[in-house]
Amino acid sequence: MIDPFANNHQSMQVGGLVIENQKDKVIIYGDIDLTLDASGYEQAQQLQTLMSCIMKAFEGKDLYSNNEAKSKENDDQSDKYIDNPFL
Repeated sequence: MIDPFANNHQSMQVGGLVIENQKDKVIIYGDIDLTLDASGYEQAQQLQTLMSCIMKAFEGKDLYSNNEAKSKENDDQSDKYIDNPFL
């Protein structure tokens, strides 16, 4: 299990979902089929535990007084313009 928002190097997988941990965000991508069997039950439990940990991290923060700038180095989009190599 990851420790949400604690570091930039943890990741885990539940079914086809990949969960990546960063200090300013948790990234979840992929897909999952929760089947009505023991495997689906185990995956659902893992997701429930993960979401509980994420919610506890949110509850431990004062979200409305957080003036820290979000990390731009981890953003998917950059503010820099680059030349199009295909033109």
